[in-house]
Amino acid sequence: MYTGVFNGIDRMILDYKFRYLQQEDPNDKIVLVSIDEKSLSYFNRNGMYWPWPREFYQIVTDYFRDSGAELVIYDILFDTPDFDRRNISGRMSDQRFLQSLDKTNNAILAFKSTANEDSAVDLSMNNEPLIEDFDIENDPPYTQPHILTSKPLDKFSEAATALGNTVMSPDEDGLIRSVHLFDSLAHKGYVPTLAMSAYLELQPDSVSLAWTNDGLRIGEQEIPLQDNGDYLINWYKKGGVQNGTFPYYSFQAIVKSAIQQLRNPDTEVEVPVPHSAFQDKIVILGASAAGLGDIKSTPMSSFEAFPGMEIQATLLNNLISENHVTELPLWMSIFILLLITGAIPYTIAYLRPAKGAITMVAILAVIIAAGLSLFAFNRIWFSTGFYLIIGTITYSGSAAHKYFAEEKQKKEIRSAFGQYVQPEFVEQLIAQPDLLQLGGQKKRLTVLFSDIAGFTTISEQKEPEELVSFLNEYLGAMTDIIFEHSGTVDKYIGDAVMAFWGAPIGQANHAELACRSTLKMMKKVNELAPQDTNIHSRFGIATGDMIVGNIGSYNRFNYTVLGDKVNLAARLEAANKKFGSSTMIAEQTYEDVKDQFYCRQLDLLVVKGKTKPVRVYELMADKSDPEAKQTEKIISIYQKGLEYYLSKNWDEAIEQFNQVLSLKPEDGPSQTYIERCHEFKKDPPPKDWDGVFHLKTK
Repeated sequence: MYTGVFNGIDRMILDYKFRYLQQEDPNDKIVLVSIDEKSLSYFNRNGMYWPWPREFYQIVTDYFRDSGAELVIYDILFDTPDFDRRNISGRMSDQRFLQSLDKTNNAILAFKSTANEDSAVDLSMNNEPLIEDFDIENDPPYTQPHILTSKPLDKFSEAATALGNTVMSPDEDGLIRSVHLFDSLAHKGYVPTLAMSAYLELQPDSVSLAWTNDGLRIGEQEIPLQDNGDYLINWYKKGGVQNGTFPYYSFQAIVKSAIQQLRNPDTEVEVPVPHSAFQDKIVILGASAAGLGDIKSTPMSSFEAFPGMEIQATLLNNLISENHVTELPLWMSIFILLLITGAIPYTIAYLRPAKGAITMVAILAVIIAAGLSLFAFNRIWFSTGFYLIIGTITYSGSAAHKYFAEEKQKKEIRSAFGQYVQPEFVEQLIAQPDLLQLGGQKKRLTVLFSDIAGFTTISEQKEPEELVSFLNEYLGAMTDIIFEHSGTVDKYIGDAVMAFWGAPIGQANHAELACRSTLKMMKKVNELAPQDTNIHSRFGIATGDMIVGNIGSYNRFNYTVLGDKVNLAARLEAANKKFGSSTMIAEQTYEDVKDQFYCRQLDLLVVKGKTKPVRVYELMADKSDPEAKQTEKIISIYQKGLEYYLSKNWDEAIEQFNQVLSLKPEDGPSQTYIERCHEFKKDPPPKDWDGVFHLKTK
């Protein structure tokens, strides 16, 4: 899918395609039970006000079970205990609903999460054992974790067949067009959206899941995803009660039917909604009353309001019927792009203006007709707006395409790289513009990640203007130091800095430059830190082969580095927190700089997402620094303590680490190992313990 300036046009065109090139429901499998205005009014007249007692849900759950429903999905959050009402005990009401869930054994309940924007949020609250997570092969197209904001009561979660996430994020214009089928819940694994949870319940227990280049594979089905990992919902026709895609039944009508049958169990009684309405069906129960706040805006909202449960129903129907919106194959997209960018300039160059204009209009008309036909009959979508705009721009701008091209290229290079590398590097890039071609090359580099520990605290203490001023001063100082040591600033992420050495201009001593830069940055942070704060920086450094170059799309890319070592450096920066250290470097970096710097081994570490351990070290001081002489003694004592620790001589190890603390009272790694030794004395490790420490978090 295309982004940026084309999004608005593409979305508008796609919305119109859904509205006027509608499809029928291919399954007739899903029915909706609605908590609607009629239900609220009915129970209000009988003295029952919202929220209703849980025994109401017990009544309809039993009715669905007796009807032979295949699945019952609750798009409602049962996250708080019921409360006492006149003549109704909240505890007993909960208990009745719980008993129905146990008997039904086919109910799916909803929970809710939200994307975690703040890396400092404590995620321990989200390690929810009752929420099943799924192990999906390969790397996902998105990585942002979610935090749990609401979940069913534990007893309901245990009784439910499965749980599903109700989170749905609208686009910038407020319309819901796509969803994540899975989200990462606080780094504990992937949890499905409500519809996906239902779909998985319909699959064999042994079904496999894997992220692929094209999307998500579940068993034999390949589910297409957009580039950002979202699933584009395939809408059928207008929603709602009257002539909508799915049959709707009012909640109060189900309650009436159930009560009538309970009163007359031995006779055939005509009820508002018979059992046959739900036999072998998937039932989704949710709210459609406007006052309950579950009305969503979708591309079909101009016809009829869409409750959240109908979006889940549409998504589930897509999955069951394998009725997906797909994109053109890559070769077809390339062909269309070549047709536009090749044929239109040709018509301008070699045909008269009138014939050239007719040819251009004809080409664009064919593209529009093809887009409509493919979508109407096969639900194949391609970015018509993108091609229309590209065609127009190509036609109007091709005559002056090379005007001031070289000067413009130089300006773009200065603009793109002037903030990130030294001026002499910029001039070299201007002399070698081929370095700016989209793509990358494999090189041995050193990459650094840094972050301010305690930044959340200072954020809370300072006014926004003061915070921005401090952040600008801090980032400016860090950038100056990186430039001073011939580094390249990759990006800023809030208070974090990513930089690398060895590209775009090669440097044989890139690891040494990175370490010298880091030591100076550490000192500078101490100078900049406001008084009465415990602010300091943490650094992670890794050296090795990585991909460096302009990574992105043809209309937007960044000069950056990618690869395993980049991810490792990021993990090491965060891992400092576990050890109380400031700078953690990988083994390859250590081998390159051990003659110039004092370093000590921290651990044999398995970082999050990996299985092989890596030996990591703390960068402590420059050997040429006369003030760092005592560091050698500290490292010698510490190393003995580490050897005792690895040989399981806990008391001897503690003694050595305490000696380090007598020389360096705030030494975090020594304190860490003392704590581990005490823990192992109480609970010894297994006989085959190899000293490897597994880092559970990123």
